[in-house]
Amino acid sequence: MGARNIEFGEGMLAKTLAMLGEYVLVTMEEPWEIFKREATHQPREIIFNQDMRIEHLEATLNRDKPSAGHIVGFGGGTACDTAKYLSWQWGIPLIIAPSIISVDAWLCRSIAVRFDHRVRYIGDVEPERLIVDYALVKAAPAFLNRAGIADVISICTALGDWQFARDRFQAPFDQDVFDRAKRIADELISRAYDIRVVSNAGIRALVDGQAAEVELCEEWGNARPEEGGEHFLAYCLEDITHDHYIHGNLIALNTLVVLKLQREHAVYDYRTLQAFFDTIGIQYDPGSQGIRREDYRGALETVHDYVEKEGLFPGLWSIPEVFETHGEYSIEGILDWIYAFHA
Repeated sequence: MGARNIEFGEGMLAKTLAMLGEYVLVTMEEPWEIFKREATHQPREIIFNQDMRIEHLEATLNRDKPSAGHIVGFGGGTACDTAKYLSWQWGIPLIIAPSIISVDAWLCRSIAVRFDHRVRYIGDVEPERLIVDYALVKAAPAFLNRAGIADVISICTALGDWQFARDRFQAPFDQDVFDRAKRIADELISRAYDIRVVSNAGIRALVDGQAAEVELCEEWGNARPEEGGEHFLAYCLEDITHDHYIHGNLIALNTLVVLKLQREHAVYDYRTLQAFFDTIGIQYDPGSQGIRREDYRGALETVHDYVEKEGLFPGLWSIPEVFETHGEYSIEGILDWIYAFHA
């Protein structure tokens, strides 16, 4: 099935589970507390997992295959990726139902795990069903659902990086894929109010945008149309601090930084995106995310080397003249700018 074959509705998850035989539920404590009274058909087993390190998964979850007809992943990115991992390991059909739409991981066929604090992708799993239960998504904190926009709106910086890669490094480029990605971002920018209030229409718009982005990247063959310097800066920062941040909030911050530094190559004006984030209510300022100035400085100083070392897509961070010595486009100028957000 394609990424767009998603079932939407109120009370969808309980109705779906009621029609299953034996199933294993992979979830987290918070969404399970919200949902357990609605689940009239209880799972054979519940698995809680908050650790996607490959060594933890292999040590904790590699055991005999349970006698269950389905694996059901209900939660955020970690729960869904754990469910995908178990479905892949055990060969048991998978159902995914996000309790929150803060990232697009639940729509991706690949399984995100961590090797030495770095995200790596192993295996591919095709869910039997993808279910969006409006009531359960709305029960999650609104600010986390709003953050889900960033994994799609990163298209705005990724497209500028793709043009850098085409012009400076002769990277493969497809104008039709580029234009389709831009239309996805433009549609979401036009739905700012619905996304802010996390209405059914806003949830549908955000999920449709995530699904279209995932489908486009799978068609192209990699994440080039939606992943660029904004994600690579996040990976570099996480590599320095070994901390975990709200993914969407960090990507939103980095999107503004990369758009500003792309200058004439930017496909979108960073001020337009900042106004969009403010309208939605994304908490992108580094202070609220607990990002220390010296750590972000370290990321800006080393992201060029990080991208080269990791073999990431060429783009903004691949060129030597990103920063000026003084002024608003210097490292200190960028830091002064972002650490004044919401001051």
